[in-house]
Amino acid sequence: MLIDLPRSADVVIVGGGFAGLATAAALRARKITDVVVLEREKTLGEFASGRSAGLGRQLAEDDPITALTVRGAAILRQRYSTCWTATGGVLSFDNVDHAEAYRERAGRFGVQVDSISREMVVAHWPQLGAMEIAAAIAIPSDGVIAIQALLAAYAKDATLALGAPVEQIVEMQGGARVVTKRGDIVTRCVVDASGAWAGQLVGEPPLESLKRHVYVMDAKATKDAPYAWHLGACELYTRELGGQALVSPCDATPVPAGHQEPDDEGEAKLRRAFAGSSLENAPIARVWACQRTFTASGAMKLGRDAQRPWLVWAVGLGGHGATASAAVGETVAAAVAAV
Repeated sequence: MLIDLPRSADVVIVGGGFAGLATAAALRARKITDVVVLEREKTLGEFASGRSAGLGRQLAEDDPITALTVRGAAILRQRYSTCWTATGGVLSFDNVDHAEAYRERAGRFGVQVDSISREMVVAHWPQLGAMEIAAAIAIPSDGVIAIQALLAAYAKDATLALGAPVEQIVEMQGGARVVTKRGDIVTRCVVDASGAWAGQLVGEPPLESLKRHVYVMDAKATKDAPYAWHLGACELYTRELGGQALVSPCDATPVPAGHQEPDDEGEAKLRRAFAGSSLENAPIARVWACQRTFTASGAMKLGRDAQRPWLVWAVGLGGHGATASAAVGETVAAAVAAV
């Protein structure tokens, strides 16, 4: 529901991406409904969230993030099933010990994995035939996510103010005053879910924002094939999208908040990543870039601020926002309820 800004609200969420919208949905599930989501742009998910490649990857690079992605994927399959396609996923490695670490992590979180051969990977994705693959695992319960549909599902019944950038947050007794170009809102609790802009309004050091390119290649891909993600010296991923191959060379260029313009360096890395394969010279049908945002430690920053009792964080999702979003929302909503 789009609104004119109220003068007060129980909770104000800054940011209309996955973190903010999933938190709003989780708060509604807790019967906390006097909530306003402020989004600086005129559309939801304009930056990282709306530009995700939609890979529903459960096994992340460490246990804390994997706890959120596994829980998040379970919620998506159960409550948002129309936004999830159960394709399965494949992780390949150029180091056997790296693969074993992922198998062990899967065991700790109850995620079924099957060891598969290099030939089985290439059978699904011949374009990966030039890759050095020492080991691979299949994750049957992984999938792909319909990004815009999931954003819309989280936003359903939310109270939204679009085109409402926040200019300042002023601490006051019992909460804060949120200053926007469309007016001020007094609230007991502010959720900072502003992605690459996180912390700027309260004087915190900026997070690290890394730009990544995503390409849709004019090359055939089998419909609903499992996505493939190679974790190694030459990291890349691919999935089917509309009968074509969506690919990323997993580049990571530091950029300012809001910078998401494609560049020639991204394409150069793409061509190097797929050297010797059928994608090396394949035409590019579409290209976009997005930002992944990280804290200094690499851990997601979720929960109450130690110095500001009225502030709750939902930032630093590090590229796992789509899969982890529902679990992030639950975690942040619990922190809001405790304020």
